Amino acid sequence: MKKKKIIIVGNGFASLFLIQYFLTLPMFPFFAYFFRRLYSRYEITVIGNGQFVYFPALPEFITGKKNKKQITIDIRPFLRRRNIHFIDDVVTDIQDGGRTVISRNASYKNDVLFLGTGPAFLKNDIPGTEEHTFSPCDGPDAMEGFVSELEKFDSAIIYLGFKINKQDGFVAGRAGQMYESAGLLDHALKEKGIRDKFEIHFFSSNIDPDEKGAITDRLQERGLILDYGYEPVEFVKGGMLDQDGAFRKADLVLFSPGITGSELVHNSCLPVSKGGQIDVDKFGQAKGLQNVFAAGDCASHENPPPWVPHQAHMAQLRSQAAAKNIKALLNGKLPTHTYRHELSCIMNLENDAMWLHMFDDDKQPFWNIFPRRSKKLISVKNMFEKLYLYYLKYL
Repeated sequence: MKKKKIIIVGNGFASLFLIQYFLTLPMFPFFAYFFRRLYSRYEITVIGNGQFVYFPALPEFITGKKNKKQITIDIRPFLRRRNIHFIDDVVTDIQDGGRTVISRNASYKNDVLFLGTGPAFLKNDIPGTEEHTFSPCDGPDAMEGFVSELEKFDSAIIYLGFKINKQDGFVAGRAGQMYESAGLLDHALKEKGIRDKFEIHFFSSNIDPDEKGAITDRLQERGLILDYGYEPVEFVKGGMLDQDGAFRKADLVLFSPGITGSELVHNSCLPVSKGGQIDVDKFGQAKGLQNVFAAGDCASHENPPPWVPHQAHMAQLRSQAAAKNIKALLNGKLPTHTYRHELSCIMNLENDAMWLHMFDDDKQPFWNIFPRRSKKLISVKNMFEKLYLYYLKYL
């Protein structure tokens, strides 16, 4: 029987979760390594850079608890254990309704295509973003750059903020990381005994100036200046410009722009949503194309609640549904599996922590056994991280 060709583009959360649910981990992983070479119904290829970064840990660079080496994994051994072929390359085009994938060095045919390519960031929304801000969205090197600059100051004015692309009706941005970074920055400066010499602002045009709630309470407890509703017209050297041309001094800015789709999304046969992402239906399938799926930061939602994100845990739920639907299609059936909308994450403030959770059904996370606020949640978060990275490294 001819093997079905499956191509996965990208090796971030969405792609790895798809592999996890598509190739169920057997009871004895060591023997599966050999069995998959003797028998497999599928010829699976991943095209990416081979490096997985555990992005939820990036804010902890500020406290020195995490670094680039700890959260970056060479994903190629994980793929070899599953008899998955890896190609270190960049996909530049998708043609023939998804059946042909073009990279910088070759072209590949497939029976099923899955896209977990990650996002592009709307850095041109506010001029000067690229030149005058740091962002955890740019990965470990950028976060290490922010920490390195921070260490040069004995006193400073620091702005942290985010912007969301709301054109598709959901949270296409990374607000959570910025809230966490703000709390951890406050804690790190207190640990050094210099917090009183720093003025910390938190800003976003996507937050109502009268916003109330648990996160706002935590930031106010730490003495942050909340510039809710604010957005500069331009980032410039040493600060920002306001709408009226006034200059705001900022020695450092940590900023997360809104999320959109990459050049691949816009320059190929993929359907594009209003927000510039891959337009997918409730089954995770690219609209108007056959056997093409997408999840994670590169894909929109169909009829989403306004609070739902699309990365990390949400990418897991979407990839799980996509894996089931791909199996159905390969067995001659129609896709029927949808996914629940859920926001679930632990915000680590070092001396405190909160479990942030929203959902569109009555299912509570982990049977509601964890508290909504407790410093002990930091250990829970670290446990999830260690288990997942152990899985990638050894199973």
